[in-house]
Amino acid sequence: MEFYYFILISTVVFVLKPTEAIQSKTYNKNYRKYIKTVVAYIHTQIGSNQMLNLKLKQDLVTYELAIIGVPDVFTRNYRYTIGVLNYKYTEILKKFLEYMNIIIDKCNQFQKINLSENFICCVTLLVEEIKNSSAMFENLHNAMKFISYIDIKFLFFVGRVMHPIIDEIYFFHQFVKILETNNIVDINIIPNLDDSKTKLENITKFYEDGLQIVNNLFKYSNVTDISKNTDLEKKQTQKCSNDSTIKIVNCSNELNFEIVYSTCSKLNSFYNETIELWYKNLGFEHFLNPKTPDFTPPKDPEINQNDGIDALNILRLENGWQSMKYINIVYYDKRFNVDSILNDKINDVNFRIKRDHVSQLLRCKYTETLKNYQTLLSALLLICKKDSIEYQNNCLIEVFKSFKKSKRMLKGLYNALITLNKSSIWIVNYNSHSSLHRILKWVVYGLTLLKKNNFSQIDFIDQDNNKKMNEIIKELLDIFQKYLNDLCYEINSFTSRYETWCHFTENHVFEKNRIIYFFKTSIITLNNTNITKEIDIYLIACRSFENFCEYVYNSCYENLGFRKINCRNKKLDERLKPFIVD
Repeated sequence: MEFYYFILISTVVFVLKPTEAIQSKTYNKNYRKYIKTVVAYIHTQIGSNQMLNLKLKQDLVTYELAIIGVPDVFTRNYRYTIGVLNYKYTEILKKFLEYMNIIIDKCNQFQKINLSENFICCVTLLVEEIKNSSAMFENLHNAMKFISYIDIKFLFFVGRVMHPIIDEIYFFHQFVKILETNNIVDINIIPNLDDSKTKLENITKFYEDGLQIVNNLFKYSNVTDISKNTDLEKKQTQKCSNDSTIKIVNCSNELNFEIVYSTCSKLNSFYNETIELWYKNLGFEHFLNPKTPDFTPPKDPEINQNDGIDALNILRLENGWQSMKYINIVYYDKRFNVDSILNDKINDVNFRIKRDHVSQLLRCKYTETLKNYQTLLSALLLICKKDSIEYQNNCLIEVFKSFKKSKRMLKGLYNALITLNKSSIWIVNYNSHSSLHRILKWVVYGLTLLKKNNFSQIDFIDQDNNKKMNEIIKELLDIFQKYLNDLCYEINSFTSRYETWCHFTENHVFEKNRIIYFFKTSIITLNNTNITKEIDIYLIACRSFENFCEYVYNSCYENLGFRKINCRNKKLDERLKPFIVD
């Protein structure tokens, strides 16, 4: 009955009051207006000449008509603008690679005919020229980051969404940063042949990987260029850049070193033009550091955004997040890992999306944790019923003691959830993938059960009074079994579509596999001990469960920095008041 009381509470308290719904709609309306202004500006600055021959692919248009009918003007503009931006940035990557390839080919020619001096000089120039691209890729990456900050779930309800090609830009940007770090020039050291060969091999590998990325981007692009020559034979033979001068020198068999200098010069011009046309001109400097009301994102009047920003910037710097690297959240069919969620400093521009991503990440982690928690407790109970039948009472006593010790873990999760809400990071929204209300309900149920039912009394029973002992154990067992059944039902019902918003990159051990793990551990230990098998199994299993709880307390609370956030004077959402525990 207790658990269904909690279900009833959650049904009641998570219904929005009319005034709250109106305020939420007003905030979302203002946010949509802000994004409309930004997209319209980018659309205008790209210009009709750039967009003239770029069209959304027919399959996307057909899909939209079938699913949502004729999309509104904003939806069309958003998808088209982001699609064109992705396409143009892909062309920039392609052109960068084409310039690189010219110099790489030239260096290979020098190496092939044993012109070592020219080869070393060529590779040195190539390295420096790639390092010179740092500002360009920094700007392109910042532009894509801004697009990724747009909280699209408040803009579109159905249909496909254009995601920025941020991961692909990051690949290029990261390589350049590594090259900068590893190739700091020392004027006292003369480059040698072996070093130059190694550098060229690394750059060539990067070029090949980058080319594959670019080809995939074009292949799966939602935009098509109808001006492109579709003659297959001509496309296969076209190796050189569209720049006519580059084409001549790249396709020449001459070994003139001027080709390298000429290409380096063109690359520098290309970097500067790209920054000017595809970053500054499109307004990304203003979007990321807004100075005018039109480009300033609205704030939700119902929360203290500054508190949320401060709290997130404290949490994101903690090393505990590294233990969640195997988790990706799924947001509108795109996966986000821990690094992409927490690498950026939180500010007014990205707070809205970052708070939801962090909450969704924790929802994935805490759901997995509580599923494991329920599975391990069920395994302990099974061991008592099946494999320690002769010592069942002693086994159950140990299990109840371990269950009682898990209060510390549950309390850590509880404190984390309350801190997230008081700090304006977790906003209660019953239908959102980032809402943690179910997790809180499960945690509070466990804490309340432990508080109402004195599992500690087992420590003070007269061991000689078998009747009293049996009565108390049976009473606690009934309560414990019901708790596990209720929790199992709730979690399994909730996780039936778990993979639609969480993705795990490693295999995780649930249910039968976890039970098998207990048995294997016990058997291995038995080879080195004289303890009776039945006793050994349940003692090892209980200690393993306690270690699990301690690990969860540290990894899900202590090591994430929640203790560093002062929430004493901050308000808790009124809808969570029924879930407050001492």
